[in-house]
Amino acid sequence: MSAVTRERIPARSPRLRVPYTAPLVTIRRIPEDFRVEELVSGEFRASLLPEWAPSNPFAAYMLEKVSLATPDALGFIARDMRVPRAAVSAAGIKDRHALTSQMITVDSAALRGRTPRFLEGDNWRLQRLGFVPRAADASAIAANRFTLVVRGLDRRQSDEMVRRASLLATRDSQADCDTTLLFVNYFGDQRFGSSRHGQGWVGRALIEGDFEGALRLAIGTPARKDSGPTRALTRALATHWGDWNAALAEFGRMPERAAIETLARGGSFKDAFTALPRFTQDICVEAYQSHLWNAIVRELADALADTIAQSAFTADDNFGPMIFPRASAVTPAFRALGIPMPSPRAIMPECLTEIASGVLTDEGVEFSKLHIPGLARPYFGGGDRPFIAEARHCSISAPEPDSFAGGGPANLACTVAFELPRGAYATVLLRALGQ
Repeated sequence: MSAVTRERIPARSPRLRVPYTAPLVTIRRIPEDFRVEELVSGEFRASLLPEWAPSNPFAAYMLEKVSLATPDALGFIARDMRVPRAAVSAAGIKDRHALTSQMITVDSAALRGRTPRFLEGDNWRLQRLGFVPRAADASAIAANRFTLVVRGLDRRQSDEMVRRASLLATRDSQADCDTTLLFVNYFGDQRFGSSRHGQGWVGRALIEGDFEGALRLAIGTPARKDSGPTRALTRALATHWGDWNAALAEFGRMPERAAIETLARGGSFKDAFTALPRFTQDICVEAYQSHLWNAIVRELADALADTIAQSAFTADDNFGPMIFPRASAVTPAFRALGIPMPSPRAIMPECLTEIASGVLTDEGVEFSKLHIPGLARPYFGGGDRPFIAEARHCSISAPEPDSFAGGGPANLACTVAFELPRGAYATVLLRALGQ
């Protein structure tokens, strides 16, 4: 962005500020504590027809689910509708440990004229909205509305949330009840599930052409939070790595099984990795790409706070500290700044050239090397991500006794509500608020 110049950003900080360690509060005591409502765009609503037409061949449904990941829900829906999984599309991925509502579409050609108005299964329910011209994708999302209950607070912690919110609020919103908070648009740790084991990045191994290492990190390295089929898979492979038939005998039918069956037939590790579900392959690359983006943005946020002589809020996180300058440090130019995702074609703004170069040098990679040898997909895609996210219509309730903790001055609960643009993370905003 031309208004953001190199002179306004100092050289890379030799050491980032010490992270703030969030208090031990509870965010998801029950799924109803974390509510997410997907708000579809006006264009999508305008395209809805009440009945099927050749111009509108996709049935649109509102999906409500609880304690269920979106990809899993789509698989159950495809099974119960007796259609191929590829016929069911979602505009976005919503949290597993939450109560959520979102829009999905089903290709009516696969339904063969059967378009039920209602359908439900364990932990999910569908209601038909109408028919639309194309399958659901991210462009159909206008925003996401969150209503979160934060438990286990004491009075000091609840007051700190309010104090931080006031310092993250834009000047134009501080005087009215429609508060907008500005915070650095980091990727949240949900993005990094493929590195949940803490042993390394699958995407980093892929860049080096280490397909065995990539596969082992992706599905053969146990993590503490593994459960169900994933736990059986990772532990079987960790125990029997190299003895593929023995591993196959210890876990059941699941999409990742095709990769190990490929190895059991004598296929290469590259062949095995490409036999993983497409979503798994893509998220492994996107996780590492997002890690690099966060590292670049972290240094920009740190430098911005120092340049404007403003103290910043800091928060510790499993995948690197987060630094949040106050709203008074975020000029209109930085508020509008888009930062490219690291890719072979990325062209960084002038203010980020030195920072980005330093981050990639520390990682031992270069922009031109962000590709996987011998594979066209998955790949490091381009595009800009906003440096700053805006949390609109933000409110924080007065603290009340937490019924789950028996009440008392050290057991309070607050409800935090806000709207975020697609791609922004509620958990990152909570980090900015000190939780």
